[in-house]
Amino acid sequence: MSKDSVRAASTGHTHGAGVGLLRFLQRRVLIVGCGNELFGDDGFGPAVIKEIERRGWEHPDVEILDAGAGAPQNVFSLIDEDSKVEYMVVVDAVDVGAEPGTLLEFGPEDLDPNCRIVPVDAHGWSIESALLDLNERIGIDFRILGCQVKELPIPEVQPGLSDPVRKAVPKAADRAIELAERYLGEKTR
Repeated sequence: MSKDSVRAASTGHTHGAGVGLLRFLQRRVLIVGCGNELFGDDGFGPAVIKEIERRGWEHPDVEILDAGAGAPQNVFSLIDEDSKVEYMVVVDAVDVGAEPGTLLEFGPEDLDPNCRIVPVDAHGWSIESALLDLNERIGIDFRILGCQVKELPIPEVQPGLSDPVRKAVPKAADRAIELAERYLGEKTR
């Protein structure tokens, strides 16, 4: 599907990667939850997005997007020089060997294109590579807000977060909002 056809089909609400992308591409800041709720702790990103939505938090320059498991190919690939996106908070499960439930942050300066902190999706796309490409190509800044997984049952379907990851969701929602607000505050002064 081309970007023009996605834009033409856009209707507003952005829950899910294929809907409301016109609005998504017109926001300065994106909070993007990545992951698949069917595979245990991989559902961390969507859980944080649901928590932010449950709170009713909104900002006119911020789009909150549950990108599911297809963020690199379905969302990040649509961002180009014509979009208004400047900054992204990408919320996802990570595996760096920390204590399960630990929240970690990474920016462009922290990533090595050859080293993965976010498990590769089912199609083999790397979130880190996609974000570094956007950063280098069009200057989009980002923070990955990750939560150390306890278990990823892939390929077995096992919905639901482990206790340590579930307990990290409210704090991650707070931090995602804080990062978005801080970026906007710094850019408007």
